[in-house]
Amino acid sequence: MNTAVKQSLSLLSEHDELEELFEEHQRDLLTRDLDASFALITVFKSALERHIEFENEVLLPLYAAKKAETEGATLPIFRSEHRKLRELCANLAQKTAALNSSSDVVASILKLLDEEALFKGLFRHHTQREENLLFPRLDASTTEWERQKALEKHVQLL
Repeated sequence: MNTAVKQSLSLLSEHDELEELFEEHQRDLLTRDLDASFALITVFKSALERHIEFENEVLLPLYAAKKAETEGATLPIFRSEHRKLRELCANLAQKTAALNSSSDVVASILKLLDEEALFKGLFRHHTQREENLLFPRLDASTTEWERQKALEKHVQLL
């Protein structure tokens, strides 16, 4: 299996793993297991941060250097979405932590789930942009050696 395929599969599976973590957090919200829900949103937030850090520090600079940007997949778009995802996730973690002190836990959970639906929409849209534009354009514009170096940096962050 060549490096481009390995790297793409690794990053795609990372997207899937992030979605699964978030779903587990939401399942715990639904059963009112607030401690487990907070633990999972914390793990999710850390994993999302690592994922974004790799993209910001390794993939996006390579993408820019290769002049691979295209309409709908520019550096400002990716960086803006990363910033927004970080902000929203931090807010969701904070609100999950606050559930223990809520006077109406069920109402607070419902409100939180509404906010999380917005986050999930942005996350899915961003993931699709990466999978349909960023990753294929990087694969097409980089050498095997460049992809191998990027993959090594990705593994170091895990």
